[in-house]
Amino acid sequence: MLIMGQRKVRDLFAALTLFVVLASCSPGPQAGGGIGGTGRLTSVASGPITGFGSVFVSGTEYETTDTSMLIDGQSGSQHDLKQGMLVRVTARVSEGSGTNGPLRTADTLIYEDTVEGVVQSVTPTGSHLRVLGQSITITPATLIDARIPGGTVRNLVPGRDVLEISGFVMGDGIVRATLIDLKPLDAMTPTPDYQVKGLITHHKSEQRTFEIGALTVDYQNAVLQDLPHQAGGVWDGLLVDVIGKQVSSEGGSSSRFRLTATRVRIEGLGSSDSEDAVVEGFVTRVPKPGNFFLGNLQVVSNAETIFQGGTSADILTGVHLEVHGRLSGGILTATKVELEDADLQGAVTQVVSPGHFFLGNVQVFTSAETTFEGGTINDITAGVHLEVYGSVVDGTVSATKVEFERVTSLPETRLAATSAKHTLP
Repeated sequence: MLIMGQRKVRDLFAALTLFVVLASCSPGPQAGGGIGGTGRLTSVASGPITGFGSVFVSGTEYETTDTSMLIDGQSGSQHDLKQGMLVRVTARVSEGSGTNGPLRTADTLIYEDTVEGVVQSVTPTGSHLRVLGQSITITPATLIDARIPGGTVRNLVPGRDVLEISGFVMGDGIVRATLIDLKPLDAMTPTPDYQVKGLITHHKSEQRTFEIGALTVDYQNAVLQDLPHQAGGVWDGLLVDVIGKQVSSEGGSSSRFRLTATRVRIEGLGSSDSEDAVVEGFVTRVPKPGNFFLGNLQVVSNAETIFQGGTSADILTGVHLEVHGRLSGGILTATKVELEDADLQGAVTQVVSPGHFFLGNVQVFTSAETTFEGGTINDITAGVHLEVYGSVVDGTVSATKVEFERVTSLPETRLAATSAKHTLP
């Protein structure tokens, strides 16, 4: 099974509960829907900062002269922003001379880390990190803090260096990084504010714990914001933002860690209604054709939806999208879907022929242009764990890069042994 496809489908009651709470899931102001008396539209967007002048989010320009900005929970300004930061914006759209169409004026802009914690391990190639039990994928587009020696994550020191990572949650414990910052610690801040965004698995309401990747979250004394009732498995599959002050090893032969949470909040857009919504992210679930999820956000397409770079048949778990449309009652009806690429992780379930195989239920083809890392085309056999990058064509993935993932115990004991100053045992 694909890692991206291992989410348990929630029942109807849970889904309805989620849509009700989405409207209040952001610390920022709410955006209303509809066309105002001035002819302006309300707008909401989520995506990485791609440029400045004003601020460009997923390539769309937002005027920020009078924008209220919240950076990691603190009031900030445009000087605090960096390219690659994944942000949420509420704005007004009006007639004007914007670079890419109508003028968009941002009312609020909110940034929060996706993962903050101590480096646990780094792959020799620098293609992956492990932080707080999360697998962080590094791509050529990932922006690396200039304070990291040599500008490469290969020079990070596990058990010592603390990172602030911004990126897309792609699946259970999987994040594609858009920005990696080194966080210096001093006498005033001797420990990091641990933070992780991810999809809940194995929720145990009686123990008040759940898992995100290889991290167990203990929320016994945490403030819960906008989450549905804890009964049953309703929380499984929800995308949440967790903050905590203490991390410890689960001990024994386990490589897992445990985070004592101080706050758990459901992730959302900060608005349930908007005439002009633009959301960039990875497909985390496809209940049926034309109906899919980007984290907690349900997206539906119809006969009027325009697809660029593919068709509705190419909407698979793990595909990178930018979706434009109308947000109503927490559900986004897509007017345009732009397929960016695919990033799949999992075990090979079937090999049809050399270079032609299945990852879960997704068919993958390689070509003479495909690059291989950690193995060759002849090493692709059933059961081998791979990460596949590529494009989606007619419901199949045409691979541009195949990475072999070694499923072995990571050197977590090194972290536990050297990080007492970060409250680890």
